[in-house]
Formats: sequence, C-alpha cells, structure tokens
Amino acid sequence: MDRDIYQEEILEHYRHPRNFGAIKKPTYSSSAENPLCGDSIVLELRIKRNKVDDVGFTGSGCALSTASASLFTEWMRGKTLAQLRKAKPSQLFHLIEIPITPVRHQCVLLPLKSLQRALGP
Repeated sequence: MDRDIYQEEILEHYRHPRNFGAIKKPTYSSSAENPLCGDSIVLELRIKRNKVDDVGFTGSGCALSTASASLFTEWMRGKTLAQLRKAKPSQLFHLIEIPITPVRHQCVLLPLKSLQRALGP
C-alpha cells in the first residue's frame, strides 16, 4: 500500500472515529492532554475475564490524535491487562503507518499516555 492510502485511512478514522463515546461501567478511566497543541482525551476500559470487553474514548484533538485513539482502541479490544501494560509507542506508530514528524509524536501517543495513567505502574 502506498502513503496516500494510509493518509486516507487516518482521515477516515478522524472523520468517523471508532469507539468514540463514553462506555457503561468502566473498570478504568483516565485523561491525558497534549499542552503543545491542546489535544485532550478520556479513555475508558471495561475489563471482563481479564480482557478488554469494551473500550471508548472522548475528547477533542487533531486528526492524528483522534485517528490514533480510534486505531488504538480497536487494537485494544480483546487484549489482556498484561498485553495492555506492554503497549509501547512503536505500536501506535505502526498503527498510524505514515511517517510522523517529531513535533507530532505527542499527538499520536496521547491514547497510550491515557492508558498508562489508567492502569498505573
């Protein structure tokens, strides 16, 4: 696939984000902000049988932070808590699949920051 196709996917996730909205009875919830550009996110997870049963996010931000949250929450479904705790920045960059300038890294990593806050150390 070429770069244009990946950019279209980012725009699709920005315009129609998956898992956008609050969920019922979250087990974990946390917010994160990017002070550089004003993006903010609240991530909510419901865990059943040690796996992500439901996940949602709310907030506002640029195309990259919204698309990253949309893609990341899709990835999170069905994952165990251990798998979530092992999530790394490289996974989000892999999901985005287009080159990101260093100044925009925090936009892409915002949902991971929120997840790490929710789960704690």
